[in-house]
Amino acid sequence: MVSTEETLDLYGAYPDDVVVSVENVYKIYKKSDLEVVALSGVSLQILEGKIMCVVGPSGSGKTTLTNIIGGITKATVGKVYWANLRTDITKQSERVLTEARRSFIGFIFQVNNLLPHLNAWQNVELAARIAGVPKKIRQERVNRLIKLVGLEERKHNKATTLSGGERSRVAIASALVNLIDTKGKGLVLCDEPTGDLDPETAQRILELFKELNETLGTSFFIVTHSQQVASMADVTIEIRDGIVSGFHQKGIDLDELGGTRIVKLDNNYRLPMPVDLLEKAGNPTEFKISFENNRFILEPQLGDVVDTVRERKARTCRVCGSEIAQGKFICSNCGSTV
Repeated sequence: MVSTEETLDLYGAYPDDVVVSVENVYKIYKKSDLEVVALSGVSLQILEGKIMCVVGPSGSGKTTLTNIIGGITKATVGKVYWANLRTDITKQSERVLTEARRSFIGFIFQVNNLLPHLNAWQNVELAARIAGVPKKIRQERVNRLIKLVGLEERKHNKATTLSGGERSRVAIASALVNLIDTKGKGLVLCDEPTGDLDPETAQRILELFKELNETLGTSFFIVTHSQQVASMADVTIEIRDGIVSGFHQKGIDLDELGGTRIVKLDNNYRLPMPVDLLEKAGNPTEFKISFENNRFILEPQLGDVVDTVRERKARTCRVCGSEIAQGKFICSNCGSTV
């Protein structure tokens, strides 16, 4: 008798359009006796064929989150789901992640890591080799990407002779070389991809992102401080102090985030309070909460209402009239018990 063991798909509940899911992720860096919390319970989903931007002040956790999504850094706590593996990558070995990343994730950084002695075509071809693209299809794929990013006439030029925008196009082609045939399930992670470009060149790069996004179905996750970049995203998330403090739909204004912000309960039913709104209210720490006419109402409370339990009225000994210290039950003067 031959027995078969049924494999249980623990991640079958994820919709088909989810490329990456981050669930209640914490990242804590330890150095000697010091602990730094870089991320504190972050949850989000990156969807197929969508562009997501992440904005926030320096040191808020944007780069840490990007590295965790890309499997470069391990989360201290929480889950990170990759659609190609259909599993939580925080439990996988570096060998498994490296192999899976080759056909799933591409990286574009602000500083383009191109080899100056190679021309544009050779830089992309080198990226294809590193990504493990088979030799028999490598040349055709590189040629296709060079054409997609509009560098056919400059493909034989060395990196040192290319403009900033052209070098960015080479970097984009290099990031896509392992994703171009993944049928829409690839993800490109970008850290300030237009940070060193003039507005006109940056706009051309963003238009190229959108074209590749629509043509190939590739998803983009972009860290930025740029209004120009954020305005073209399908979804933008705010991060502050390691917490997702808001979500925004397409067409946001970075100077008016309060007008489009949507806050979301985390897995522990906590709701982040946007810092800009707290500052307008005088930085209260306690609120009265009610629900009326289909609206939640938060009323800042003056003083520390919760901590009034610590306030004790001075008590007087009924025998000798002396004052009894807080927390004491025996008069220090006459020894009477309260």
